[in-house]
Amino acid sequence: MPIKKEANKSAADLPARAGVVILGAGLTGLIAARELLCAGQRDILLLERDTRPGGLLKTNRTAGVTIDELPHVFFTKNKRAAAIFRSLVGPVYSCQHRLGVMWKGGYVDFPFQDNIHQLSTEDRKTVLKSLLESRLETRAAPRNLEEYALRELGGGIVELFFRPYNEKLWQTPLSGMEYGWLASKIRLPGPAGLAESILGAKPSARGEVAPHAEFIYPKRGGIESLVEGLLKEIKPLSPVCSAEVLKIDARKKTVFTTRGPVRYGRLISTLPLDRALRLGNFKECGTPAERLHATRVVCLQYALSAVKLPPFHWIYVPDPALPFYRLTRVDLINPGAVPGGKALLVECALPGGSARPSAAAVEPRVTASLVKLGVVKKKDIKRVWAFDHSPAYPVPHTRLAEDQPCCLRRLEAAGIISAGRFGEWSIYNMDHSIEAGIAAAGKILK
Repeated sequence: MPIKKEANKSAADLPARAGVVILGAGLTGLIAARELLCAGQRDILLLERDTRPGGLLKTNRTAGVTIDELPHVFFTKNKRAAAIFRSLVGPVYSCQHRLGVMWKGGYVDFPFQDNIHQLSTEDRKTVLKSLLESRLETRAAPRNLEEYALRELGGGIVELFFRPYNEKLWQTPLSGMEYGWLASKIRLPGPAGLAESILGAKPSARGEVAPHAEFIYPKRGGIESLVEGLLKEIKPLSPVCSAEVLKIDARKKTVFTTRGPVRYGRLISTLPLDRALRLGNFKECGTPAERLHATRVVCLQYALSAVKLPPFHWIYVPDPALPFYRLTRVDLINPGAVPGGKALLVECALPGGSARPSAAAVEPRVTASLVKLGVVKKKDIKRVWAFDHSPAYPVPHTRLAEDQPCCLRRLEAAGIISAGRFGEWSIYNMDHSIEAGIAAAGKILK
C-alpha cells in the first residue's frame, strides 16, 4: 500500500500541461532551457530519466575523489561555446595535450601515423612496403572507412594500428562505417607527412594533429560543475528526475512518463534518435532506426598511490588482447582528482545491446591486465569504481548520411525538435552539444 501512495504522489507532481517540454536534462537539454528562459519563456518542463541531471557529464565525488564517470575535457574554436563554458564552471586548468600509444611493451607518440619512425625496423618496412604497393593500385572513390583509410594511410598503418584500435573502440568493422566524421577528430598526414613520419624528419607546418591540442578543465568539482552552473542559471526551473518517457503521442501533443502524462505546446527531445522514433511509433522510419546503433562503454576509475606510465594525458591501446581501448591520466588533467595520489580512468568498449556483463564484472580482467603490464601494483590500488554508459558513442555507419536526415525529418514533421549528440546521432563534443541546445531553443523562439 505505501508503494501505491508514493506512485500517486510522483505522478501528481507533473503539471497537466507545459508550453515547452524538454526530454533529457543533459548538456543540450539544459542549454536549451537556459536559452528559452533568457528569452523570457517561463512555461518549461524539463524531464530526465536518471536520478540526477547531467547526462554523460557526471563526476564521482566519493571518498574525496573528483573523477568524471567518462573522461571529459573542453576544447573548441567556437568563441560563443567557450565563453558559455567558462562562465559556468569558473576557474580552469589550461593544458596542451600529450598523447601516446601503448605499443609492444612500450609506447610511441600519438598520432601513430605521424610517428612511424619510432617503430621497429620491421614495422617501418611493413608501412613503407604497403605505401609503395598502394601507389601502384588504381583505387575508386572510397565507399567506407576501411577503403578510405587504406587509400590515405596504406595497409601497413591500417593493419598495425588503425583497424585494431578503431574496431575495438567502435565495435564495428571499418567496412561498416562511413569516414566523414574522421576529419573532425584527427588530421591525416598525407604523402609528405607520411614520408616525414617514416624518416623521422622534422614535421612540416601542417597544423594541429588533433582538435584537442589545447584544452581546459574546471579547477573545482570536475565536469559536473558545468551542469551545476547551468542548474543555478535556470533557477527556479528544476529538472524533474526519475521521469522516464514511455510514449510520445505527437498527434495529441502528449508525453507519457513513469510520473504521469503531460501535454505540450512544443517538444524538444534529446533522447536517442532511434528511441524517440519508437516511442512515437513512427513505423515508416523503422529500417533506418534499426540501423542506428551505439557503443556501450564501461569506465573503471582507479584511485592509486602510484602508477607507472609515461606522462601522457591519454594513452591509446590498439592491442585486441587487452580489454581496454584508452587510458586517461586524470591526475594530469585535474591535479586534485585524488588528493595525495594518482587517478587512472580506463575505458572498455562493448557492443550496444549485447549480452551485458555488469560493469563490476569487467573490473577483474582489467585490473589483472594493468598489473601484468606493470602499470599498477595491487598494493597501490586504493579504490576502484565502475560506471556503465549505454549509449556512449553513436556509431557512424555507412548509411548514416541517408538515415539521419530521414529520421530527423520525420520527427520534425511531427513537431518534435530532436537535438544533441544522440538526438541528432552525431559525434558531438561539448561545444557541439552547447550549439545544439542553442539551435533547438532558437527553433522554439521563431
